[in-house]
Amino acid sequence: MKTLIRSLVAFGILLGAQAVAKAEQIVLQSVHSGKYVTVVNGRLAATAPNARRASLFDTVRLDGNRMAFRDLRTGTYLRAGVGKGAFLAPGSPHIRGWETFGVQRLRGGAVALRSAQNGKYVRAGVGAGSRLAAVSPHARGWETFRLVSIQDLINGGSGNAGNGGVNLGDIAGTYRITHVAAENGFLVRLGRDLRRQSSLSLSRGGDVQATVGCNGMSTKVRVRNGQIRAEGGVIGTKMFCNGQGVMPAERGVSRALTESRSVVRDGRTLIFKAGNGTELMRLRR
Repeated sequence: MKTLIRSLVAFGILLGAQAVAKAEQIVLQSVHSGKYVTVVNGRLAATAPNARRASLFDTVRLDGNRMAFRDLRTGTYLRAGVGKGAFLAPGSPHIRGWETFGVQRLRGGAVALRSAQNGKYVRAGVGAGSRLAAVSPHARGWETFRLVSIQDLINGGSGNAGNGGVNLGDIAGTYRITHVAAENGFLVRLGRDLRRQSSLSLSRGGDVQATVGCNGMSTKVRVRNGQIRAEGGVIGTKMFCNGQGVMPAERGVSRALTESRSVVRDGRTLIFKAGNGTELMRLRR
């Protein structure tokens, strides 16, 4: 009898943990690729180009930093131990070890997800299909995600719903400059050497530092719901640069930073656009 009572109490505690109020509805986004997580052939993969094509989950908060995810389409929980590769897939009716994830908060609003069952981090780039699996011993690029709130997407906030909506926190980081608009207005791809030595860093506070290998440029921008504005002009060093195409590229970057009115994220690429939609600059993370 005592054993039965203890079992019922333990079962009640488990039910209580599963009955914790849902924190919010979210979609998952890979920080490394910019793609959203959806179900492909029964398993999770970071392949959706925008939030509208992503799978929608309820978050269930458990003890400490632990969380479970319920797939709204099927009403089942995500499980990390599917197949020999510990792939993630919906389909579980309960929350136990394989359905529980530790949520590690990282810089820039990103998170890493760690399986409570095997202690491995969830990685988004497993195989050609970018499938999710709990296989990694560390939390780096492919192991970092954003939990994008549906309410934020409805309000036009973070998550880049459709083709816009990014804020500074979504796009802060360091990029290569791959394309700039020439003085005739046409977008031009930088030469290989210029691309290799180019860099543009955008802080979460809006500070911009850029170079294409010679002069340094700096300014400050505001980004809200995909709209961008420079808070003043671009300040730069005044060295004469001999490299082919360097100075035209510098002028193009300066124009893009001051004249852009919107910024769009497409995977790992940022696209800066003028008010009429003309592309002024492309960056690649």
